Amino acid sequence: MPGTETTPAEYTKVEQHKTINTIRNDQSLPELVRYPSLEKMREEIAKLRSERAAERAQRRRARAQRQEKGTS
Repeated sequence: MPGTETTPAEYTKVEQHKTINTIRNDQSLPELVRYPSLEKMREEIAKLRSERAAERAQRRRARAQRQEKGTS
């Protein structure tokens, strides 16, 4: 963070079970934040990877078309 270079590091010990209970009891948070699902995370990662793969394929096709136009 800018402006904190001269401030000494400050470590805070947090009891994990208390923090998890606080998060899970906070009704204002979405369900997936309060109770994260590993399977849901895997699905979202796979979705993101497939979207990125489609974007890369699109760029490759566009690059190939540009090169084809340049050589024709």
